[in-house]
Amino acid sequence: MKDRKKLVAYLILNILISVFEIIAFALVVQRRGAETFQYYTQLSNLFLLICNLINIAFVARALKPKKQIPHIANLLTYMATCTTTVTLIVVLFVLSWMVGDLWWLLTYDSMLYMHTLCPILAIIMLVWCAPERQNKKSALFALIPTIIYAIVGITMNILRLWDGPYPFLQVYNQPIWASFGWAIVILGVAYLIARLLLLPTRADRSRS
Repeated sequence: MKDRKKLVAYLILNILISVFEIIAFALVVQRRGAETFQYYTQLSNLFLLICNLINIAFVARALKPKKQIPHIANLLTYMATCTTTVTLIVVLFVLSWMVGDLWWLLTYDSMLYMHTLCPILAIIMLVWCAPERQNKKSALFALIPTIIYAIVGITMNILRLWDGPYPFLQVYNQPIWASFGWAIVILGVAYLIARLLLLPTRADRSRS
């Protein structure tokens, strides 16, 4: 990345998000224990944390001359940002309707970090100072974590090993087609998000 200032900003945002994620996991694991890892919210934020920790090392190295961040690290960060953006959108437009208290979902305890701060900061980091822009194929890769979660979540509910944890996964409280319908809708939203996060690519090319 030629712009050193943006690279430094990218490093700072990676560190800041990682700190917020660690705080959030300390709060949520203390309250829920291993059960917390049934939630897409926690899994998407864990994915983001892992990618950020990997990136910190690569970005710090890339500050030296002739050093670059590997493509796979940039791709994983894009994928993780897409998943946490799905978390934010589902909170805003699905869970807020089901729970009836958007402010609580956005600000209470670990949700302040996992539902609000980390997803928003990740979007800013990706759009403003990511060292590598992704392509349309990357948008398909970004669906993989959500597809895996949907398959595992519905299967675990069918086997009665999980109860939810989201209302739209509770196959015994609604027709199973409704759960699959929700999964398809959320996957559609996930793909739309992934494509929208590619828009800076076009803007960058139009300026070059």
